[in-house]
Formats: sequence, C-alpha cells, structure tokens
Amino acid sequence: MYIKPTRTYYVGSEQRAARGPFLILLQPKEGDGPIKAAVRSVALAQCGHWMMGRARLYSRTVIVSGAYGSDGLPCTVERAVYDRLPVTLPENLLRAWNTGGGWNSAGNEAGALRTWALANERELRL
Repeated sequence: MYIKPTRTYYVGSEQRAARGPFLILLQPKEGDGPIKAAVRSVALAQCGHWMMGRARLYSRTVIVSGAYGSDGLPCTVERAVYDRLPVTLPENLLRAWNTGGGWNSAGNEAGALRTWALANERELRL
C-alpha cells in the first residue's frame, strides 16, 4: 500500500502507478514469526486484473501485488531476509489488520497503518 499520494497514469490501456514509498507486510516462508513491515520504493503496473511491481529487500527482489504486497496479505520471504528486517508490526496494528475487513485489499485498518508507516518510515526503510 502506498503511504504517500502516488501519481497514476495509462500507457495505452495499461494502468501504472509511479514509484513511491510502499508499505509491505512480511512473514517467513519457513517456520513461524511475527509479521514484520518494511517500506520500499515500488512502481506498479497492470498485469491482467492485478497491479504488480517489484521491491528490493536487501539483495532479494520481492514481487508485490495490491495492498501490503500480497493483495491484503503479507508477502512471504526467505528466513535470511526476514531475520534482517528490524521492524515488527505492533500488536494493536496486527489486531486492526486481522479484523479490518479487507478482502484482496486493505480494510478499515489502512489509515492507522499508513499513519504508523509515515511516522516510522526511516526505520521501515532499513
């Protein structure tokens, strides 16, 4: 989910969103762990019915789509990437996300997550 207003435009019939700060929620592919968050610069382009893009997390490329990176759900990353992420999603925001009512997108928690991400953008970019 973009945390700042981002310009959208069309190339032919394909919609695109300009590069901007994007909040990504993440969990490990293997094993358990709390949901972590990161902000990375992402540009989205229409791919069929979906808006998709790429984000760099350390030396890895993560494909993102829709809100939070995986259509309203956390992206899964290798444990080596996950362990380097310094910011865990606070418990109150995790509860809001779990009960926000989003379906393939952000729910009513989006405003609270955006406010938190903007306030913590420096740490989320590490």
